[in-house]
Amino acid sequence: MISVKELQEIDLTSYTIIFTAISVLFAVIFSIVITLLFGILAPGNIGIALYLIPTLVVGAFMIGIYRYFSEGLFFNLLAKKLKNIKIALNDGEIVKISPTETATILATIATIQAILLYLISVIILPLMINTAIQTFMLSGQQLIAMELYQIMMIISQPMTIIMFIFGTFIITFISILIGAYIYNILASKGRGVELELSEENGMTVIESIDMMKFAIAAAIIGGILNLIFGIIMLISGGNIVTLISNVITGFVGGFISAALIAIFYNFLAPKLGKLKIKLTI
Repeated sequence: MISVKELQEIDLTSYTIIFTAISVLFAVIFSIVITLLFGILAPGNIGIALYLIPTLVVGAFMIGIYRYFSEGLFFNLLAKKLKNIKIALNDGEIVKISPTETATILATIATIQAILLYLISVIILPLMINTAIQTFMLSGQQLIAMELYQIMMIISQPMTIIMFIFGTFIITFISILIGAYIYNILASKGRGVELELSEENGMTVIESIDMMKFAIAAAIIGGILNLIFGIIMLISGGNIVTLISNVITGFVGGFISAALIAIFYNFLAPKLGKLKIKLTI
């Protein structure tokens, strides 16, 4: 029996903890891959990769806490002001999501984060670039110093800032809107993501995620989105090889990323705490 519910709230603690932990595991895997590549391609520089490992892992931990806490916080605030995301469930299977509401809220969250990122970069980035410019000037690398100066001037232009903010909203909105429509088509054909759900203190708990269905849905959505944007780039002067590689990357990357997220979630959730959300009729 299909029931349509509204996503009204995300539990900040469980959302931040579980997805920060997943990010850390991704960082560990990436670090191992980088180390292996250094070992194969440049054995003499493998020490650099070994130094990168703790940096990447700690960085993923710190960024994860900020990113997921802020995402959950902004979602909870926006859910009270905008139309809530509607989710149709059939025995744990997500058979439909509301495209417009989903795209609006998630694009708004991405834009707010982009603005905050810019405000932080206004303080930190000029200091870093100025230091780099002085270093290159003193070392006789005036050409590189001039290029960095030009980059700093471009970044500080009001038009660049406006394009960055509005571009973030528009690209995110369109991508999620198309992705949601694609998902609804897949779900209508029995390819929807299946979740094992339970109830706890008025909250819906996600016990586990069906890895294969999640990975297949993400792969198809990623492949089609890359195909659409690839066609746009092809019309704008790109080449067919880039289009094909983008589609393959979207499909394979979407499948692997989603599969790992589901595997990591199913492994970590019983240990760190399962994600809790508030769904209301």
